[in-house]
Amino acid sequence: MRKKIKINDPIHGFIIFPNSITKIVDSFEFQRLRRIKQLSGADHAFPGANHTRFEHSLGVAALALRLMNNLINIHDLEFSEFDIKKCIISALCHDLGHGPFSHNFESLLLEKTDLDHEDYTQKIIKNSKITDTIRDLGYNEKKIASIATGRAIGKIDEKESIISQIITSAINVDSMDYLLRDNYHCGTPGRPVDINRLLLSIDKMENGLLGVNIKALIALEGFLLARISSFRTIYFHKTCRAVQLMLTEAMRKLSKDESSLFDYNNIADFLEWDDYTLWTHLSEHQKASKMINQIKKRNLLKVAYESQIRILDIEIEPEKIINLISSQTNIPRNSIFVDLPNSPNVPYSHIDETRPNEIITFKINSQNNKERVKLENYSLFFNQFKGELKLLRIYTWPKYRKEIKNTAKKIIEEKFSLDD
Repeated sequence: MRKKIKINDPIHGFIIFPNSITKIVDSFEFQRLRRIKQLSGADHAFPGANHTRFEHSLGVAALALRLMNNLINIHDLEFSEFDIKKCIISALCHDLGHGPFSHNFESLLLEKTDLDHEDYTQKIIKNSKITDTIRDLGYNEKKIASIATGRAIGKIDEKESIISQIITSAINVDSMDYLLRDNYHCGTPGRPVDINRLLLSIDKMENGLLGVNIKALIALEGFLLARISSFRTIYFHKTCRAVQLMLTEAMRKLSKDESSLFDYNNIADFLEWDDYTLWTHLSEHQKASKMINQIKKRNLLKVAYESQIRILDIEIEPEKIINLISSQTNIPRNSIFVDLPNSPNVPYSHIDETRPNEIITFKINSQNNKERVKLENYSLFFNQFKGELKLLRIYTWPKYRKEIKNTAKKIIEEKFSLDD
């Protein structure tokens, strides 16, 4: 009997992988994810939110394996053992390119290098020590990189396209895991998500795209509602965002003197950065440490103004708002922070064939064939999901909060004709 590895996970129970997968899990590149929290800053609002990209990636691979087995055993798709391992490896590697403090770091990474975490995921898979590990297991690192980042979808190899969709389509195992895991660790059960029903309802369409059987409409709507609820409860939480703003400001100060933070001679330089190493550099830097010490003491920025916005054609220029508030209050510009968290209500998809805000759904017709249908024709409220959830917040230090509140309200609501 071939050996298996068993990993006890709080969300999925025992995760069982082929023993050869140990080589990926034990690699330096994957073990680095133990030192990158899944939710940067969230532990200041939710004390249990100390989980990492490491355990999330294991969970994504576990769900990817379950969906693969469903496609094989229930929907009669043909995948070999080689294909199944390819799926597990790709799912494990999908977040390798995250930097310290995850998406918080990524905003600056994009600004400085014009590359995001998926670009760095590709670089790591193709140009680090894990590259040799992937080759030793019999796989092409370029294909694994494309599958893991959604860039294999619609390519010549239909099997690889399907595997990539499992990880990166609108209804994907990545989102399923982080919704369950983040709410578990934050202690915010929110709306239940029927992951089992969703995993059973996903099948291949005639064009090689994965879709969700419309019979699973209630589970699909529950997933979307849970996602929106999580953004409002966790990801957009004002305290979480305050810490992230402070970390970003500290990183900006550090990057002016520490060029290696965003300037890498090779991928090994990037891999040296994790939450621990960056926190140490920030704490020891003369200017950055002032903001870090405030975080350590929990002297956090406070919200002076907040307005929910769901109008996509509004262009907000933070610098102009800061200048206006500063000029009318004489409060220093560096004590005023504009935060614009936003997220599409319908999950982003790597699939080119989908329209914006679209989820591929199908029904079984009278000829027993899959027929593509529009979700909005079946859901009572899917049309209400379309667009983006946007917030505009003005943060400042507690001593300026009252003074900024009325000024910000007047400036913003006059400028954008918004009601609070």
